[in-house]
Amino acid sequence: MHLKNHTPESPLDPLVQKMIPVLKRQIGSWEVAVNRRSHSTKDLADQYDAASTRWHKTAHDFDLETAYQGPLQACGAPTVLAKTGTPARVLDCGLGSGSLSIALNSLSPNRAAFYGIDISAAMLGAAKTEMQKAGISPQLEQADILNIPHEDQSFDVVMAAHVLEHLSDPQQAVAEMVRVLKPGGVLFACMTRRSIFGALVQLRWRTWAVTEQQGVAWLRGCHLVNIGFQPVSLGPCVGQATTAFWAHKPAKAS
Repeated sequence: MHLKNHTPESPLDPLVQKMIPVLKRQIGSWEVAVNRRSHSTKDLADQYDAASTRWHKTAHDFDLETAYQGPLQACGAPTVLAKTGTPARVLDCGLGSGSLSIALNSLSPNRAAFYGIDISAAMLGAAKTEMQKAGISPQLEQADILNIPHEDQSFDVVMAAHVLEHLSDPQQAVAEMVRVLKPGGVLFACMTRRSIFGALVQLRWRTWAVTEQQGVAWLRGCHLVNIGFQPVSLGPCVGQATTAFWAHKPAKAS
């Protein structure tokens, strides 16, 4: 495992000045909107640092590693890893305790080198522990999804679970993920959807509650193809509180 320290502050950081929509209603000729100021990058990093010691328990309670397997199969990520002649490269953005990477590795064992970024240094430590338990030796860096410290077209799969909804302009982050994705590669993202649980998450973390139409629009806005999505169940108490979205980066013309 290789852990670098990369300054998480991004020149594109929209969190300080922009707002996240909470509610919008049309009443006759009136439009009523409720917006909430999102967390700054530093505040969000501090909150995840504080949550890192119990995050693996949250992942276990929701059985995230199992919950992610179905949509990962549906998006074709394991097939991409299997077809890559050399060891494939996977980037997990905002990887938390590593549940998404662990889920993908369980579907295609030892087919990829896993990289990860997170703005929380403590969360990177939690990810290191959990991923090594699963037999993965990741290369991790403290960095912002809006300023990914990797070269263009350097990954076969780029993923993010419950990261984009924290941003006031998620499409900026999608564009950055697309930048480091190889042509023909898969982009996969899970986002909290509109639900009772989603409303609680939105109030706690100041996030979007993402509709399928909105998630697809962000992917389409970055010129991705073969866009798909499906709800993800987080157990009987929570239900389908998350939507998995995926798309492919168009292959280069021959």
